[in-house]
Amino acid sequence: MQNIQKPSAKVILITGAGRGIGAALAIAAAEGHHVAVNYRAESAEVDQLVSRLEDGIGIRADVSIAEDAQCLIKQTLAHFGRIDCVINNAGIGEVCPIDRLDLALFQKTLHANLTSAFLVSQAAWPHMTRDGGRLIFMSSAAARTGGGLSAAYAASKGGVESLMHAYATALRPHRITANAIAPALIGSRMANAIDAGPIENLPLGRMGRPEELWPATRMIIETEYLTGQTVHVDA
Repeated sequence: MQNIQKPSAKVILITGAGRGIGAALAIAAAEGHHVAVNYRAESAEVDQLVSRLEDGIGIRADVSIAEDAQCLIKQTLAHFGRIDCVINNAGIGEVCPIDRLDLALFQKTLHANLTSAFLVSQAAWPHMTRDGGRLIFMSSAAARTGGGLSAAYAASKGGVESLMHAYATALRPHRITANAIAPALIGSRMANAIDAGPIENLPLGRMGRPEELWPATRMIIETEYLTGQTVHVDA
């Protein structure tokens, strides 16, 4: 078990952190906290990310599988001795018009985006009851607008926010907060697949940057008097 030297540092577990938003959050968080990054498949991107985390670790797990989610929490606890914050970032999304959306894709998307958040949160929160903690759920503007990916993706993110509300209510007595972050278009492989029109016509003439989600994330981590809320990051 690692000996944690920084009294103010938190142990933060980020799922789906092999690239994109998760990786950007991991890099930012590692400047003052201890970070465990979860990824589903080995890659050069993952190796490079883990090498940048001074005292962090990488843990391979498919968080849509119950056994993997349990092992992820166990490995994080074995290394750091505690978990203070979980960022449920793992998920998938692909462009699929509603007239081509079938049950298989709908269920696959909900399983990857919603079930995974439940499995990880359910495995993690009992280990936060002594000192309190944070559950953060990565949602999307699509939860309210439908978005440009698919009805399955929008439904999964709406479900993520409902799940967040349930945890916020149930875990308040344990000083465990639950909140969501709902970005609009953030530059990533997923967002780049959306036909959003010419980039110059977007507000500010660009998509958001993954690292621009860190200030909202940090606020949630640092603020105990905040639960059951969705923070919108949009221009």
